[in-house]
Amino acid sequence: MKKRNIIVALSLVLGASTLSGAAFATVTEKSAKTAPADARMMTLHAMMPMLSVASAGLKTALEKGETASVEKEAEKILAAIPALKKSRPHKNVKQRKIYLKLAAKLEETVTSTVGLAKKGDFAGAKTAFQKVEATCVACHVKFRD
Repeated sequence: MKKRNIIVALSLVLGASTLSGAAFATVTEKSAKTAPADARMMTLHAMMPMLSVASAGLKTALEKGETASVEKEAEKILAAIPALKKSRPHKNVKQRKIYLKLAAKLEETVTSTVGLAKKGDFAGAKTAFQKVEATCVACHVKFRD
């Protein structure tokens, strides 16, 4: 009878340690998977305020008809595009092709806005800038937490 109790006790101890090891492995595995996601999120969170401020500055420059300021603010946005294209969204990660298309569209619309402003077509540049804003909104709706 003692042998049987010892065997049962050992089985329970081994079973418990196996389960806790599996739980530890699962937690470690989840942590390893979320670390890159957290880094991507930090990158995007650092980038978004700058893009927001530059976008507001671009809009103001367009309203004032200041070509040099338009170029300056647009350059800030365009400089962030390569990092944006390398990053991954917070949600709908499997739809990264759409995310990349939106990043390319952002680049295209900002470039178009600047080109029109350089030509002195501020009405056209303002219309082009509306597409910049629409692209930002579309991306945030689809991919932001």
